[in-house]
Amino acid sequence: LERGVPPEALLLLTFTNKAAREMIRRVEELAGGFADVGRMLGGTFHHAAHVLLRQHAGALGFTTDFTVLDREDSRDLMATCLAERKLKSDKRFPRPDALLELVSLATNLQQPVSQVLVERRPQMLPVAPEVFATARRFQQRKAQMDLMDYDDLLAHLKRLLEEHPVIRAELTARFQGVLVDEYQDTNRLQGDLVDLLVGERRNLTVVGDDCQSIYSFRGAEFTNIIDFPKRYPGCGIYPLTRNYRSTPQVLRLANAVIAHNTRQFPKALVSDGAPGPVPQ
Repeated sequence: LERGVPPEALLLLTFTNKAAREMIRRVEELAGGFADVGRMLGGTFHHAAHVLLRQHAGALGFTTDFTVLDREDSRDLMATCLAERKLKSDKRFPRPDALLELVSLATNLQQPVSQVLVERRPQMLPVAPEVFATARRFQQRKAQMDLMDYDDLLAHLKRLLEEHPVIRAELTARFQGVLVDEYQDTNRLQGDLVDLLVGERRNLTVVGDDCQSIYSFRGAEFTNIIDFPKRYPGCGIYPLTRNYRSTPQVLRLANAVIAHNTRQFPKALVSDGAPGPVPQ
């Protein structure tokens, strides 16, 4: 912004609404005096995808007035799809919430539902054919009714970028700089979206801590951050090692544990706080 890049040419992404508000607040503190920060596209991955799909949903067969389902709405639709299958009572058959979680995980991992079921939900194997049929029906009903759930926002944006090169070129030309916070928590789908939106300009800044990548159980992809230098050769790496929250004793323990990580960006955390008790 100080160099004259217009605010609408920047894309800022993070995970939670709270983190998004804090990110925008800090940008306003830094640049609000000379730039209209409100023209920037900044927020959660889902918010940014929602904004972009409202402009281009027609290319995917949706109207620009498509409805976004929240978690409860998605569960109700899944329950309807189950009812339409007219399944006999079977205690082994998963409830709508479990089916919804399976479909969501498959979307975010960018894997077939069948693969996720076998590898992560083997308890569903005895009823696998009906699970797959119900999952297909769920996707069909959303398309027929002009509906998207939160996972669809990301999946459809990726499809838009991959299947419509003119639109992708328009968006990559628009975003001259992209920033992603908490990058260690991105999943395969989010990592692919970032790479697609950056395009050939490759002007990307990611902020994250490889040693805090703890959400693989919900789809986070550790290789997004640890293999970043391979995907973006020549990138700069800037370790931020000063810690303002923990005591030296806590960080000494953390450094000793982190030292055993086989794949990491080497660093030693340093406390800015006063000494405290030894962790027990």
